Amino acid sequence: MTIDLQPAAAPPAEADFPDRRQVMRRFGDLAPDGATSMVALSRMFEHPLAGLRFARFDKLVAEGGFGPFRFLFVGQRVERRTAFGENGETVRIGTGIRAIGRSSYAYGQGMFADGQLVATAEGTMVLADESKTIPLPDELLADLGELRLPETGMATAARPDPRRLDRQYYPAAATVHARVGDVDHNLHVNYIAQLGWYDEAIATHAHGLLGDGSARKLPRFLPWRYQVNYLGEVHYPRAYDVGIAVGGHDEHSVHYELGLFHSGRCLGTADATAPRGTLPGAALTHAAPSASNA
Repeated sequence: MTIDLQPAAAPPAEADFPDRRQVMRRFGDLAPDGATSMVALSRMFEHPLAGLRFARFDKLVAEGGFGPFRFLFVGQRVERRTAFGENGETVRIGTGIRAIGRSSYAYGQGMFADGQLVATAEGTMVLADESKTIPLPDELLADLGELRLPETGMATAARPDPRRLDRQYYPAAATVHARVGDVDHNLHVNYIAQLGWYDEAIATHAHGLLGDGSARKLPRFLPWRYQVNYLGEVHYPRAYDVGIAVGGHDEHSVHYELGLFHSGRCLGTADATAPRGTLPGAALTHAAPSASNA
């Protein structure tokens, strides 16, 4: 059983997190509107997450008592709650464990600037060998227990709606190409690079609705919230289709439903909330899933 990504009931305080680290925001993290981009946010959250050390588990592995294994990133939620900061500003990121399952655990993170919560991230990691998930060893369970956040428990994972796995569900699509720089040490396309692909698909869709004169404005239409499910490994070199549907919209925002496909197989889904801006309502309604797919 894996862990869900339902948001915590109340916004966390920095003191709630067992692990707290400083991260500097770089010039390259800034989007054209001056806010930190979602891709940059994910990268900033990744730094302290990768820095977590599991002393008992690391000792077990070093002594040859466990393996082979790998951690699979199966889900992620990232939200920028407010625009913040300047180039070179230092933010503090807290990390803790929200829930622990048989073969997976869920983490939660908060980013703080001047004591204010400005962004959150959550995700689920699964322990696996080359062919299947495997139980978390006692040593890792003990390490994770020391990093528990106080307010959350365990719940059954929320799977994507099966309709979202069908390419025909999505009325529009954009093609993206894996780049060599997208490949991480696991020899597949990194999850942060895939988040950038969803950004690219939404910008391409907005460009198609608004025309060539909108090119300089396209970054204004990029999301401030993502929830992503990673369903299969993504490799280089390959081209992928990102299916695009509009799940709903109001005066200020658009909810996008996205799917990543290769040769008809769905490798991931994403739900995104983005500014509506000048996107016409009639075009957004046309981009919603048809009745036969709903």
